[in-house]
Amino acid sequence: MEDFQRDEAIDCKVIQMIRDDILSYSSTIPADFVKQIMKLLNRGSIHSTSSDSFIDTDSSKKLREEFAKTCFETLLQFSFINKSKGEEGGITKMAVMSLLQRCQEVVRKHVDDERLSGKCPLPRPRLAEMASVLKAITTLLRSQKQAPPGNGQFNMYRF
Repeated sequence: MEDFQRDEAIDCKVIQMIRDDILSYSSTIPADFVKQIMKLLNRGSIHSTSSDSFIDTDSSKKLREEFAKTCFETLLQFSFINKSKGEEGGITKMAVMSLLQRCQEVVRKHVDDERLSGKCPLPRPRLAEMASVLKAITTLLRSQKQAPPGNGQFNMYRF
């Protein structure tokens, strides 16, 4: 278990390094590379690494909550870059699209698993993941509503 926790801590530090030392300079990095990083963050934001079952007796071995949380928060952070340069707007759009895709997956899977679970509650990490997604959606909607009408950053996401 200690090895697992140490590995997860290293993975979280790598994501933080990517966030601070690579994505912060996205305007000087090729868009395809940034797109690949966004895909990795999206995949990393998934709590369960190998099980599609909503009931998983070995979930404590398969969950990487901190890593998933770090990836998800990085996507959320880069969804709010508000600079006038087109490059920063590009990373914002990629982050928002990736974040919305991830939110859609979590909500869809949660609804399906709730139906299958009957009277059994879903595992705590799954509920925490859903709460995190709902907070992210709320944050995105609030930011979108507060953005000035002429702000191109959020105009493309008007609902």
